[in-house]
Amino acid sequence: MICEICGARSPKLRRVIVEGSVMNVCPDCFNTLTKKTPVESMLVKPSGALLKKPVVAKPAMVKRVEKKTPVETVPLPETMELVDNYKELIKNRRRELGWSEEDLGEKTGLKTSLVKKIESGKITPSLVDIRKIEDALKIKLLKTSTVREEKLPTQHLVKKPSSTLTLGDVLRDEAAEQ
Repeated sequence: MICEICGARSPKLRRVIVEGSVMNVCPDCFNTLTKKTPVESMLVKPSGALLKKPVVAKPAMVKRVEKKTPVETVPLPETMELVDNYKELIKNRRRELGWSEEDLGEKTGLKTSLVKKIESGKITPSLVDIRKIEDALKIKLLKTSTVREEKLPTQHLVKKPSSTLTLGDVLRDEAAEQ
């Protein structure tokens, strides 16, 4: 049998959960992956045999999660759309104000990484985020149009390069052929 971690052949494999996946591993990998009992935590019986200390369960840490208050948005008429040069408008106005991307993130409540992706054009901002950026920078990013070609996203849209092929794409293609 072959260890799924190191590839070594072993007559006996043990099952262990690694990042949520059950894997068959050799004894060496099992010892590396599981918590070892340190020598100091061993007790010695009067007869000289080793005894393990009793394990005391620690109380679980409770992480408090703050609930986000929903952002109220005014519904837009169907003739509103995001301007084409929104990336440049945001970047230029931010620089005019002397703000860094971190500053804009703090003022709008957005993550710095999201601000960077919006400015680089990797993500199309959601309507809620457009409104936040407009309010912070005092600029207009929405314009009226006579013909509505596409709707504004309700969530962020990640723009993927057209040349990338994912495993999901391959599986969908194989399922469609059958």
